[in-house]
Amino acid sequence: MSFTKNIVLIVSISSLLLLHSTNAIHLPVAVETGVTKLCKGTTDPILCVKTILPQMHGNFNAYTALEAEILAAKDQVLKASTVIDSLLKNPTTPKGLKDSLAVCQNQYGVMVDSVNEAIAAVSKRDAWSANLKFSAVFSYRQTCDEAFDPEVPPTNLSNVEATLKLVAGNVLDISKGLEDKESEKMKNKGSMTDYSKITSPPSKCLHVVGPCTE
Repeated sequence: MSFTKNIVLIVSISSLLLLHSTNAIHLPVAVETGVTKLCKGTTDPILCVKTILPQMHGNFNAYTALEAEILAAKDQVLKASTVIDSLLKNPTTPKGLKDSLAVCQNQYGVMVDSVNEAIAAVSKRDAWSANLKFSAVFSYRQTCDEAFDPEVPPTNLSNVEATLKLVAGNVLDISKGLEDKESEKMKNKGSMTDYSKITSPPSKCLHVVGPCTE
């Protein structure tokens, strides 16, 4: 399914709506700076900032920000599922298209499970598992894509999927960045020497009776 024609329009509309909601929220400069820095280099930095900032409360926390972006992706998954269900129930939907939609319905069902598992991993501060679980979203999307005739994709579904593709890309970028930091932290922790656990070798004279030289 081709998304190119829809991406620019979707991002423009989404950015305007999110900008309006974000401007109504007065957040500490440190939070805005943290989110902007976190989103830098993601698939769509602007959309990343606009989807995360309204969900931030208190101090900046990268894991909270990641969870917010995963929830934004989940929202798109649920919207796509609603569109699919609506098309399947519509008596005017051609049978061939319904067959393709049935494949997508199944894929989006398991996609929700993967997203929920990713959220659970984030709650445990495990970015590696979150990235692994969430990456399945792209595989499920691709299976759904391939079920359709590329020349006649259902426009209302492709619109939602285009946004999902962008937000999901942001999720993987953020989780990978946190995963790298976790790995570096563990690496540094493992390389540190715990001198409290170092013991001297036993003396050669420990069980010797009489004069002894080490």
